[in-house]
Amino acid sequence: MIEQVEAQIDKTSPIPLYEQLRQALLDAITSGKIPVGAKLPTEEELCTRFSVSRPVARQAYSALISEGYVERRRGRGTFVRMPDILGRFLQTQLSFAEEMEITGHSHRTELVRADWLDQAPEIFTRLRMEENDRCYRLLRMRYVEGRPYVLVENFIPESIFPGIDRFDLAQNSLYKIFASEYHLTIPRSRRTIGAQIADAEFARLFEVQPGSPVLYVENLVYDQYDRPIDFSREYMDGLARKFEFEVVNK
Repeated sequence: MIEQVEAQIDKTSPIPLYEQLRQALLDAITSGKIPVGAKLPTEEELCTRFSVSRPVARQAYSALISEGYVERRRGRGTFVRMPDILGRFLQTQLSFAEEMEITGHSHRTELVRADWLDQAPEIFTRLRMEENDRCYRLLRMRYVEGRPYVLVENFIPESIFPGIDRFDLAQNSLYKIFASEYHLTIPRSRRTIGAQIADAEFARLFEVQPGSPVLYVENLVYDQYDRPIDFSREYMDGLARKFEFEVVNK
């Protein structure tokens, strides 16, 4: 990967050496020569390739880390970081595909698990379900730029969505199916943000250590009749995600 960094370090230039190296690495990242998720050269490799000292290489990486372009993974090295997708999805009711189209990121979805639940007291209460009802549980993994981004678990009441299990929900938007097949719109939802630690399944899917921080968002969606029709939990790598909000005084 170091051969993708095309630059000459000019030791006679007034521009600091670490800044020249930072810019060379940044150019390779932003041009796509070094893609998102790729492992970057070690500090030692940079020192050899560009004839700079270890502190110069370390300072160049530190600057890129602080700017959000790269990240260090303990015991694994330094990697190109996926750009943050800021807090829009917490402020508007968009499908995952719509959000990715707006932000210009490549994406895909994989179905991890799908089954029916006859008993789930907390979920039934949130969705105002009857005891004899059941809900469809859907677990999907979302990837952005080839990297694990969010693990989404949906709970959907059968009484409102009979036959929901016949649709390919890895390839189709759940909200679009709500609209096209069941004629329901989503005027509002309620979201809660929390934190927990990674269990074995999350660690495996996200390639992190068990016990790593996990950010999760609970989402309760209401239809045009003010019925709760979908409860979801979205789990993200707590070290790799952040959200930004604009606060306006009125």
